[in-house]
Amino acid sequence: MSSDRRSARTTADPGLIGLLGFVIATLTAQLAHLGVQSESAVFWVGAVFGGIVQVTAGMLSYFAGDDFHFIVYNAFGWYWICMPGFLLGGELGFFEVSGPVRPLFSVMFAIIAFGFVFAGAMHNTVLPLTLICVSVGLALEGFGTISESDPLGTVGVWFLLAASALATYLLIEKFYLRTMGRRVVPLGPAWISAGADPTP
Repeated sequence: MSSDRRSARTTADPGLIGLLGFVIATLTAQLAHLGVQSESAVFWVGAVFGGIVQVTAGMLSYFAGDDFHFIVYNAFGWYWICMPGFLLGGELGFFEVSGPVRPLFSVMFAIIAFGFVFAGAMHNTVLPLTLICVSVGLALEGFGTISESDPLGTVGVWFLLAASALATYLLIEKFYLRTMGRRVVPLGPAWISAGADPTP
């Protein structure tokens, strides 16, 4: 991509901050699950990077006419706003969420992430793999908490760490393509070919 083409663009790609928010929030949460750091970091990093940054990316995708990233970033952005709220409620005893509600919330988003896989598979190989890792990781963590199985939850953590690594890979490709006009890492072919545009 030439400098003329880059300067001709009127907007930046909101996926840059969306992926960044996902990577940082997911990594922080999984390190807390592994006992490397406390949940205090999850509250602040999750609310800001996972929540505010991803919702912002989602709303900017709306104005760019990008339906896929509009719903994906908003869905997980609001997930990350709710999760710190659960932590805060537990600390303050205010609208406290207890019992199986939190893990079931994660399982629900595991199903949502899996639903995104098929549309993501129309883009490249890495994106659907990332969403599959998110789906499996959230499901294992949720069911691990419900069944009180620490090993199951730990496996879920590693799937989510893999999702964070894959999202970092996507971010590297997108950043260098947008700023230098070069594809520095391969994303692989799409798994599903695009159908007809349903809009009139």
